Amino acid sequence: MTINAKNAFQALEDMQLKNRVKELEADNAELVKSNEELRERCKKLATRVPEWPKGYRPTRRAFAEKKKHYERQPN
Repeated sequence: MTINAKNAFQALEDMQLKNRVKELEADNAELVKSNEELRERCKKLATRVPEWPKGYRPTRRAFAEKKKHYERQPN
């Protein structure tokens, strides 16, 4: 091959690589933006007080009351 052909192939390869980098940068920017939105949403949901249904009263059972499945009495 001649030197001009090698230079042309190299220039084409450089252009393709630059275009690929631009595409990846654009994809990365979109992902960063959506990641920030999701992070804010998770933080908001994690810090809020739980809302129980009307009339529901959560109770905590003592650890000693728990029985193994083989210790339970059949109904």
